[in-house]
Amino acid sequence: MAEEIEETTGEEIQDRIEQIEEYVAENPKVVFGGAAVLLVIVLAAIYGFAKYLPDENLKAQKAIYMAEFAFGKDSFALALNGNIAYKGFADVANKYSWTKTGNLANYYAGICCLNLKKYDESIKYLDKFSTNDAILGALKLSATGDAYSETGKFDEAVKYYEKAANFSDNENYTPYFLFKTGLAYEKEKKYADAKKLYEKIRDQYPTSDEGHDIEKYIARASAGAI
Repeated sequence: MAEEIEETTGEEIQDRIEQIEEYVAENPKVVFGGAAVLLVIVLAAIYGFAKYLPDENLKAQKAIYMAEFAFGKDSFALALNGNIAYKGFADVANKYSWTKTGNLANYYAGICCLNLKKYDESIKYLDKFSTNDAILGALKLSATGDAYSETGKFDEAVKYYEKAANFSDNENYTPYFLFKTGLAYEKEKKYADAKKLYEKIRDQYPTSDEGHDIEKYIARASAGAI
């Protein structure tokens, strides 16, 4: 679901405005000189962050709801483009680009495009999505790698898979990203590099899903390197 945005309270807004008014009263000559422009900018910023963006994010959350529902049903074309009744992720990402929900819509749109085999569009949407979340950030990088891999650009795929693996250390996801990197290396016939990653999975993540069967991939990479 779309992320909530924390709103500034009316009391906090009023306190900030009173501080500005107090400064104006004490420094009229400064304010009504070149600083008048700065005052306008400050007031606009307060309004933007305290009122406009939270309101826009709420609208975006309402707009994205049905697209998320379609996404959950694997109806990727409908989730991406919407219909007459409701907006898709592409519209939400475009119309509410400055909001947290609009930002998240870029991720969803990227995944939809990936599933619809629109790989160049997928990369564009995923590049627009930004997050500090350890899991979601890694998944974004991995999905970008998938898009490059599907177009045969395995060198680019490797870069993004490695970024995904290094984005955060997670026992569930990191070995998966390392494994995907290894497969991409094999596509490039870089078997020695693939072997190193498979061995890393064996040594550091032996209980992971990838770790259970990793020996056969180590053997395959070893054979390819000969």
